[in-house]
Amino acid sequence: MGSPTLKVLQLADVHWDPEYEEGSNANCREPLCCRATSGNVSKAEDAAGYWGDYRSCDVPWRTVENTVKHMSQQHPDTDYILWTGDLIPHDVWSTSKQENIYIIDRLVKLLAQYFPGVPVYPTLGNHEAHPVNAFAPPEVLDEQFSTSWLYEEVDRLWADWLPAEVSSTIRHGGYYTTLIKPGLRMVSMNTNYCYTFNWWTLTQSQDPASGLLWLTSVLEKAEQQGEKVHIMAHIAPGGPDCTGVFSREYGKIINRFESTVTAQFFGHTHTDEFKIFYDTQDPSRATNVAFLGPSVTTYLHLNPGYKVYTIDGPRNDSSFAVLDHSTWFMNLTAANLNADLLGSQFDPVWEELYQARAEYGLTDFSPQQLDDFFNRLVSDTQLFQLYFKHYYKASDVELSNGCDTSCRTSLLCSIVTTNYWDQSRCEKIKKINAFPNFTW
Repeated sequence: MGSPTLKVLQLADVHWDPEYEEGSNANCREPLCCRATSGNVSKAEDAAGYWGDYRSCDVPWRTVENTVKHMSQQHPDTDYILWTGDLIPHDVWSTSKQENIYIIDRLVKLLAQYFPGVPVYPTLGNHEAHPVNAFAPPEVLDEQFSTSWLYEEVDRLWADWLPAEVSSTIRHGGYYTTLIKPGLRMVSMNTNYCYTFNWWTLTQSQDPASGLLWLTSVLEKAEQQGEKVHIMAHIAPGGPDCTGVFSREYGKIINRFESTVTAQFFGHTHTDEFKIFYDTQDPSRATNVAFLGPSVTTYLHLNPGYKVYTIDGPRNDSSFAVLDHSTWFMNLTAANLNADLLGSQFDPVWEELYQARAEYGLTDFSPQQLDDFFNRLVSDTQLFQLYFKHYYKASDVELSNGCDTSCRTSLLCSIVTTNYWDQSRCEKIKKINAFPNFTW
């Protein structure tokens, strides 16, 4: 018999819109369309689809429920679920605390309904706050500005999935740690404190809510106890959305504990991608990998999707590393067409888009192996086009748009940039794209 494994699902960026209305205007001039308030439909092709729309629209309840139902039917052997945040729609101008709590509560109940008894490890997205993105540091006590209302609500709503002892850190800063299995620890961080659109970071940019200090303490204890650690959060450090100070210090922590942290999981970008961390002293040596899960929402130009990971399972010498991952998606064009032709009683078809090891010719998902894969992406145009297809979950819109040199450079840069202040690897990629014979 083979070694034991764990099956782990990632649900990212649901962005359920309770006001989504089939047939409404999907081509409006607001940040979010496909609502009764989106104005008149001037052309038939501007009407919002039954299951969703590729334009500036989030998804209706039927699509959210169908996603979770499919996950439960396709993967009844799920060991646990990673829920990486952003449940609220993109109606950033009209959110309220009451509506946000309603949406979180209903989605928590949906997961509990379809996955009874399955552990769920949630984290907060930037849209869960009200006003959007506004995560105030814990020392801000004024009710008008404090984020304590959100932390208190999710502490209550997550209580069936998490042990009671995590309540204090959730209520303090929206983060927690707990054992998944003997030898495997989960750390759920609140990286909304590094978000560049969270204006509170301007008052305390280095370590708001002391999340990095807390992370270091958790990792030190895990190292002493011989535990492996998985880190999850909404926003991955390294992109323009995360402050340079936070990304830099987070990268130092990851390098220090590279033998303890065996996987990282994020959302936020809505696309299917990964990041490679490199040694700060030896930039040629890859030290860690982060996986960014694809969104359920179609916003923007995307098919609904989710990710499945195979994790090295519990045993005395387990690495608890990612052994493989696959992405499932719903082709939105086909789903809406079938709803028009066959009626709404027919469920859309979900397909497995790819299995990463087989599709990319990988033997494992070690940092070194993925660094080799990245170098192949840089030099192999055909392989990059395959990655581009998976990155956008086979979106008909993005595939028709294609990926020019600028697009290719951007996607490649995002893989190897874990501190946006350091663009040195991007500069090399630009040279390679401009001069194909350039040596890395």
